[in-house]
Amino acid sequence: MIVKSEKEYEELKSKGVTAFVFTVDWIEESKRLYEKLVQGLTHINCKVVEVDVSLTPSIMEKENVVHIPTVIVYIDGKEVIRQEGSTGNAFVDMDHLRRALKESMKKRGIPLRET
Repeated sequence: MIVKSEKEYEELKSKGVTAFVFTVDWIEESKRLYEKLVQGLTHINCKVVEVDVSLTPSIMEKENVVHIPTVIVYIDGKEVIRQEGSTGNAFVDMDHLRRALKESMKKRGIPLRET
């Protein structure tokens, strides 16, 4: 899923657990990270949404995103995780985020939907 407007972005971040991956076409690692997160986080109770900054630069500015890729995770409208940049290995980045997200959800009593 890709965000098409600020309104849609605000609606998605206000409810539930949502990971936003800030990407742009010419940084391939950002697209790989998005794909890995879709695979790795959908097994827990988390939506993964792409924010292509070339399509929605106002969201990038509003969220003070300066590095691509950046991942911001919201739980019911509150930012709980921000990971800027990449290790260069999408699997490692996804694993770090998944661990941090599980811990954050557990602290808040949000059930994991692991399969």
